[in-house]
Amino acid sequence: MTESMTPQLAPRDRCTGCGACMSGCPKGAIHMLPDREGFLYPTVTDACVQCGHCTHICPVLKRREERPEPAAFAVWNPDDEVRLASSAGGVFTPLAEYVLETGGVVFGAATDDHLHVAHIAVMDKDELSRLRGAKLVQSELGDSYAKVRLYLDQGRMVLFSGTPCQVDGLYRFLGEYPEKLVTCDFACHGVPSPGVWEHIVRSMAYVKRKTPVAVEFCAKLAGDRERRFRVQFNDGSVFDAPLLKSEYGRGIDRALFFRKSCHSCTYACTQHPADLTLAACMAAGKDFYPDERKKGLSMLLVNTPKGAHIFDTLPLKRTRCEVSDAVAANPALCAPVEIPPDRATFFAAYAKQPFQEVRNRFLALPKLSYQVANHSFERLKRLLKRKEK
Repeated sequence: MTESMTPQLAPRDRCTGCGACMSGCPKGAIHMLPDREGFLYPTVTDACVQCGHCTHICPVLKRREERPEPAAFAVWNPDDEVRLASSAGGVFTPLAEYVLETGGVVFGAATDDHLHVAHIAVMDKDELSRLRGAKLVQSELGDSYAKVRLYLDQGRMVLFSGTPCQVDGLYRFLGEYPEKLVTCDFACHGVPSPGVWEHIVRSMAYVKRKTPVAVEFCAKLAGDRERRFRVQFNDGSVFDAPLLKSEYGRGIDRALFFRKSCHSCTYACTQHPADLTLAACMAAGKDFYPDERKKGLSMLLVNTPKGAHIFDTLPLKRTRCEVSDAVAANPALCAPVEIPPDRATFFAAYAKQPFQEVRNRFLALPKLSYQVANHSFERLKRLLKRKEK
């Protein structure tokens, strides 16, 4: 297809990869294919008949309606076991159970046996553990939007959880706000590259000489606020380290391999498309529920009357707070993360060099500087002299 005949889609640096265009194409003429950075982008094939539907439903090309200011709450699950297994306050589980108890279906991101992250549909409480916890990779939606429509047409309640751009993409695909659809998004700092994550998984297998089979990106230890990166291998062994001291966590902390559109994200505010918005309590003051923060605390924005009705029924501990408190607790509700100066250098190396070299160059722990090492040595000598006296 010539460039002049290609339908108008979101500019590449603004495309979120939500896949609404692909799912909504009546001819199946759009495929989501990975680029050199490992992110999925729409590719239009010769089957396109220029109907313009993809342009019509693209969330990036449509102005979102302004909503009233949301209500904000500090929220936590009184079930400590559920909260320990969750990334923050354990709010998602009772919300999902509410929908499942009606005979409904819950959509969310999960990892498979190869640690690939994709959206799946869950219809049983026993499977909810697969959706619990943050997945620090952009998830592949596949045909999730079409399945949501199928279940809604069957009269079933559906909960769809995902990034704000995925939720907005779903609404654009459906073309309406169905009464039986409940949506939950979260304060998103940016989505890391699935391609980079796949290379990280391969690299772990190469270094450890065993196969990683399960991962927790933000695992908890009881009473410890620091989140951990925990990987289980096929021989039963486990790699467990503070997230920000793992190679993958350091890359995320620097926003080194986020999708380009994340750095100009229009959802990095308190105006979210979902009924409910979850945010981890990250940067609030020391006196902001310190005991609950150790176990995991969520900030919750209630964005719609439907969200308010459901939230009122959930067995959660809650305290009303100001929206400004939620923003102070999570910077992703205020502004998008800035593009790091070495992003382009990283992806240039990623496209051309063996990943082990890229990993050692960009993600390895920084070597102790001469000044720091010398200071430590002098301090040690002074301590030894004191002991000798």
